[in-house]
Amino acid sequence: MKTALGSVAFISLGCPKNLIDSETMLGSIAAEGFVVTPDYEGADVVVVNTCGFLSASRQESLDHINNLLELKQKGGIKRVVVAGCMVGNYRDVLDAEAPGVDALLSVNDRTRLIDVLRELSGSGELARSIAISDPDERGTVYDDRARLRITPRHYAYLRISEGCDHKCAFCTIPGIRGRFRSKPREQIVQEARELAADGARELIIVAQDSTYYGLDSEGRKTVHEVLADLAKIEGIDWIRLMYAYPTQVTDDLIELLATEPKLLGYIDMPLQHISTDVLRRMRRGSTRETTTRLLAKMRERIPGLTLRSTFIVGFPGETEEQFEELLDFIREGHIDRAGAFPYSDEEQAASFELDGKLPPELIEERHRRFMDLNREVLFKANEQLVGQTVELMVEGSSQDPKYPTLARSRADAPEIDCTALLKGRHEPGTLLNARVVRSLGYDLLCEPQA
Repeated sequence: MKTALGSVAFISLGCPKNLIDSETMLGSIAAEGFVVTPDYEGADVVVVNTCGFLSASRQESLDHINNLLELKQKGGIKRVVVAGCMVGNYRDVLDAEAPGVDALLSVNDRTRLIDVLRELSGSGELARSIAISDPDERGTVYDDRARLRITPRHYAYLRISEGCDHKCAFCTIPGIRGRFRSKPREQIVQEARELAADGARELIIVAQDSTYYGLDSEGRKTVHEVLADLAKIEGIDWIRLMYAYPTQVTDDLIELLATEPKLLGYIDMPLQHISTDVLRRMRRGSTRETTTRLLAKMRERIPGLTLRSTFIVGFPGETEEQFEELLDFIREGHIDRAGAFPYSDEEQAASFELDGKLPPELIEERHRRFMDLNREVLFKANEQLVGQTVELMVEGSSQDPKYPTLARSRADAPEIDCTALLKGRHEPGTLLNARVVRSLGYDLLCEPQA
């Protein structure tokens, strides 16, 4: 299919917030009259929405860009546009390592994509020196409605804010996306209704810090009120809260997690570490005591709580004793779903100036030890589920002929957590109860309950 404006393919990299950016840009492209194609070979323009958070993610972005530039030289595509988080803060890297890109568009200029594509379509040329805006302060809150979704129809990510006000030593996000801005409540509800009308049964709430919501616009933390409004929307069955900040969780939020049936007893709360000394160097504003006290309160008040968290290993100054303290914390079962990143020494982060940098091989060795222990703890927990009944949401088809349906439990977010293999064939988005008959480690084998 061709139009006068041409065809556009899209490669989306990075976190769910970036994915929402990609979906809104795709929606605007389609509404403007461009043809959106899933196959970038032969496309008039390929847009790469980059991630710039860590060196590994920047390298992944560069690999995709350079593969496309090689294809462009061979005549397989016409133009390459690079957008997203990497553009604003790492323009020099793109200039040096991807000189054949036709246009650059920062994350704060993403609404200008149509103008860029029109200029490329009309003249065939666009200067790489396109203006790149600084991160928004207390200004723009972007409209995420009218998306062309990349996720499966039965679940969707819903962003409730932009930017971040925290000063974590390891993080560059405030410099990329600007200060924290709450999205207006009525806009969030409208977006959620639109997603429900498009078939979404699960909303996954995302932000840089979802628990900070309302402080800038209302002078108080009101994410629990927003979640209560979302729970009233017809067609939404599950609401999953991601990216809570441990110093921002309120009693009101805990109470809603404990009592609202649609709000899953699941919270993603990146703790980053448990040693008080390491947390202090990270500028997290928390201690081991405040963290364990919060977790105990949540376990006591929220039935069947699933707590997901991520950690950084090998942070500057981390001693073997402090790392062992973190391993003991994982071993004791405080966290139900855990992940870890090896420390990345980012030049634009405050931690770049810290002393006590660890050798890369030691950081990798600690990361391996963490993940080995985490796998052991998770597998034991999944073994304990055998014989229990769990509620599942069907994802699609599996590769197992005896258990041909892929599903997720209430305790598992898409892409990052465990999955279930289910007997029988069921439509994506179906909710059903099933008995766990066996654990395969990460996967559960389940049979539907009558």
